[in-house]
Amino acid sequence: MVVYVAHRFGGKKENFDRAKQITHDLQIKDPKNCYICPLLAFSHLNYNEIGYEEELEIRLDLLMLCDKLIVASKVSEGVFREINLAKECNMEVEYLELE
Repeated sequence: MVVYVAHRFGGKKENFDRAKQITHDLQIKDPKNCYICPLLAFSHLNYNEIGYEEELEIRLDLLMLCDKLIVASKVSEGVFREINLAKECNMEVEYLELE
């Protein structure tokens, strides 16, 4: 299974670092599945380098290739749109307990 790990960003390094740690921990606990976080997958792009909507479209394209969505942060506008797409596709959506 390919699991999409959604996490808010807003250009904040602490959000990137938190998403990286969560994705790492999920993968270590479950090596039989593949965990992908768009913040990590598209880290070669600078924040808002290609525009918010364009980046969101790329993230949604990635989400469409996944089997499950995990919400790993408070829900930002982008995460909200990822959740909506996942639900439209009848994809399982799981919410992690937030600290």
